[in-house]
Amino acid sequence: MLTVKGLVIRERQYGDNDKFLSILTDSNGLLDVYAKGVKKQNAKNASVSQTFCYANFCFSEGKNGGYILNSAEPIRLFYDIRLDVSRFSLASYFCEMILYTCVSEQPSGEVLRLMLNALHFLSTGEKREALVKSVFELRLLCELGLTPNLIGCCKCYKYSDVQMQFDLSEGKLYCENCCGKRDLSVCEIVDMTTLHAIRHIALSEQDKIFSFRIPDEYLPVLSNITERYAEIQLGHSFQTLDFYKSLQNDNMGENNERRIQNT
Repeated sequence: MLTVKGLVIRERQYGDNDKFLSILTDSNGLLDVYAKGVKKQNAKNASVSQTFCYANFCFSEGKNGGYILNSAEPIRLFYDIRLDVSRFSLASYFCEMILYTCVSEQPSGEVLRLMLNALHFLSTGEKREALVKSVFELRLLCELGLTPNLIGCCKCYKYSDVQMQFDLSEGKLYCENCCGKRDLSVCEIVDMTTLHAIRHIALSEQDKIFSFRIPDEYLPVLSNITERYAEIQLGHSFQTLDFYKSLQNDNMGENNERRIQNT
């Protein structure tokens, strides 16, 4: 028997009554678990076999390897995220990133903690979606060992400048004097407000990474930088992110149309 805390990040239907679950656990990384009979009416494990369910799980080992769900005690279901298409699509993007980057039998306690905090803030609405997105993207990369060098210019060690250049492929900063000619397709110009936010996310203790404020006008800039950093470092793009961004574009179009009608 294996007993762990874990979060369901994907559910796949199998036959009429069963599912396969991908569960991010604190001690054993990402596990694929067979959940038998959970789609039956009044099945005892039905509620804990849904995406975004955080629970104490008990698994038994199958005859041919792998794990079988034995029992579970829910801790938090995050069900309300499913009721909002924007929050649901953003949380699904986070899940897709975890599925792409995390592996089994490798402790993932910090990644699990990051995901739970992100789901909490999406559920409560205490933080803007764009801020939660940026924190998750950058901090996940940091937890995977891809923390950028943000202390200062990588050549002259200058801590701040009017603007600095962030090389997303190298994960390094350059001041205005040292940047020279660089490949702008993998670089971003960063002002000090945005750089302070990036440093906070990457370098703070886990329990403080969401505890900062940034003016709303800087959020799109921050979001673009963390998004591009993740895509370039991982060498992969995510369909769930494309869908989430399409929703944001649709919402912007509707808001602009309302402003025009009200003028």
